[in-house]
Amino acid sequence: MRALAELVMKGRKQAAFVAVIAALLPLLYWVSAAAIALVTLRKGPQDGAGVLVWAFLPAGAWAYSGDPTPLAVMVGVFLLAVALRKTANWSTVLIIALPVGASVGLALETVLDGLLGQVIEATEKFLSQSASQASESITLDKERLRSLLLGGLTSVHTAIMLVCLILARSWQSGLFNPGGFQKEFHSLKLPMRTTGVLVIMLLLSSQLELDFMRWLPLLLLPWIFAGFALVHGSLAKRDLGRSWLIVFYLSVVFIGPYVITLLVIAAVIDSFVDIRARIPAKN
Repeated sequence: MRALAELVMKGRKQAAFVAVIAALLPLLYWVSAAAIALVTLRKGPQDGAGVLVWAFLPAGAWAYSGDPTPLAVMVGVFLLAVALRKTANWSTVLIIALPVGASVGLALETVLDGLLGQVIEATEKFLSQSASQASESITLDKERLRSLLLGGLTSVHTAIMLVCLILARSWQSGLFNPGGFQKEFHSLKLPMRTTGVLVIMLLLSSQLELDFMRWLPLLLLPWIFAGFALVHGSLAKRDLGRSWLIVFYLSVVFIGPYVITLLVIAAVIDSFVDIRARIPAKN
């Protein structure tokens, strides 16, 4: 990965080459997005936009063929990289990711409308077959299922954008400021004001009938990423090594919903009491 980052930093032509090739290959668009973000973080929005324009060619072809994910992620990552370069504040970027992700979600709703309909029809058919075999009656709430699908797509796309930005920042740190990103990430926490705003948004979306289940996963993302940072920072302060991180990520894989819920709760508490400051360092 370091060699790839060095190639991207050699010049605009090399960066455009990496972005185009990665965008052409299936499931490697995240490399292209990270390359765009790296150029944007290091050299500025103008150079990053130049690389993004070249990556538009294969990403646009994928979108035309029915897969808008590469295009959406690249544009979103570029915007978040511009925000990180200007603010140098991860908590601010996490909040900016919400309207960016919401815009992507609304665009996906339009582009993938036919595909969503097919998924809902297939789900309804499967449930009806299962019900007939079990001699039971099952009613599918199509609108609720549609909201859940759209919410999942929106949050997943936004999470991918943030992960690509984190990858780009780690590349930048490794090349030009070793250890810088680790310190940033380990100290990341949402300010009390930000947590208050998120709580108000959650309450309003539930009270004003704004399709709460659709936007809930997106609104939880800042706390989820802050929770990951809290775990990394706490383990590093106690110098517990990578084995604990491996156990943590295995728990995310196997009991994900429970761990994610705990991360959100811990991130909310951390906003008010600064948990890492209360953890004694090993040395």
